Amino acid sequence: MGTLDDAMRALLAIALVVPLALLWIVAFVDVARRKDLPVLQKALWAGVMFFGAYIGIAVYFAMRPIPLPPGKDANATTPRSSAIVTELEALQSRYATGELSNDDYLSRKRSLFGLT
Repeated sequence: MGTLDDAMRALLAIALVVPLALLWIVAFVDVARRKDLPVLQKALWAGVMFFGAYIGIAVYFAMRPIPLPPGKDANATTPRSSAIVTELEALQSRYATGELSNDDYLSRKRSLFGLT
């Protein structure tokens, strides 16, 4: 019976230690790679995660801002394609009212698409 209890304790220890170690590694790498945190805040988060174990890691990931997908600009209010469409519509309406000549309209449209 003693060896069975020892085996269960070992399995329980492995079941607790391995996931915690993997979570620590992932969390520490994430903190180290973040460019939006100064060094002192990175050190504080590392301490919270180390001493708080599962709770510290959960708090870190819960408070972490959601990263932007690749190619997205955090400061952009409207996508570039929407801005081009808006400018094209404005050019078209100015051309339709006769405010722009045919050559003017075509040259501005080319420059909008970056063809000149």
